[in-house]
Amino acid sequence: MKIPKTAKSWCTILAGSLVLLIGILLIPVPGPGGLPVTLAGLAILSSEFTWAQRLLQRLKHGGSSGSQSQWRRIGLAGGLLVFWAIGGIVAWRVWAF
Repeated sequence: MKIPKTAKSWCTILAGSLVLLIGILLIPVPGPGGLPVTLAGLAILSSEFTWAQRLLQRLKHGGSSGSQSQWRRIGLAGGLLVFWAIGGIVAWRVWAF
């Protein structure tokens, strides 16, 4: 028995959406489960949608655009400043008391 193309398409969309949703829910859980499951969901959806294909390619290549690397550097500098400030406050409180 041959499965109609529309039924196969809907099953692919349903399975991909379910795997993507589970992957997104697993992101805050400790361990490496969230990202690979999310990428697997995008890979399943990319067979039906071009937006999923583009997003998957962008995630695979690490978003190598110049503006993103600039924002990455700004975020890294900001994070280091926050850690430096917190470390200074903790050291001052330990030294003062």
